[in-house]
Amino acid sequence: MSYTVVFFDLETTGLDTRNCDIIQIAAVCGMADFNAYIVPRCEITREANGITGFSVANGVLFRHGVAMPTMPLQQALSSFLDFLSSLPEPVYLAAHNASRFDAPVLDRVLKEFSLLQRFQRVVSNYLDTFLLSKRMFSNFYSYSLKYMVEYFLGKTFDAHNALEDARMLQELFQKWRPGGSAVYKSLI
Repeated sequence: MSYTVVFFDLETTGLDTRNCDIIQIAAVCGMADFNAYIVPRCEITREANGITGFSVANGVLFRHGVAMPTMPLQQALSSFLDFLSSLPEPVYLAAHNASRFDAPVLDRVLKEFSLLQRFQRVVSNYLDTFLLSKRMFSNFYSYSLKYMVEYFLGKTFDAHNALEDARMLQELFQKWRPGGSAVYKSLI
């Protein structure tokens, strides 16, 4: 069976999947990409600021002190769904740690804006590349995206920028060339 894998990532205001807000949503599929920044509706935690470099001042979103172009969350989600709809189905939406973080956050916010059913018509499954990496490779001391990229690709990158994370995840997946069985077992 053939399928389209879209690699995506979220940057958020914190790590609590029940109430964090999306600051950046990005995705890549081959040469096509999507990237949107959003001024969050709640405060960015100190921990998230330290990890991502995002901050808000006077209603403007900054990353490492540089103002970012933003759009309203509902518009960003709708544009994201338009991007996904433009790709050949079935679509698997892949993220590193999708099951524990990205999928619950995205599903919650899509539901809040009554977009979950539209999403489910386009996306067949989530694929968790963290689980995939643990299935394919044993005895690593870390399965973080940063470590996997350094180990398999010999690269460093702008981690915690959702677009760069998605690009690196796509490169990793292409390097790993996982079989259909490993992919199937990593769907959530």
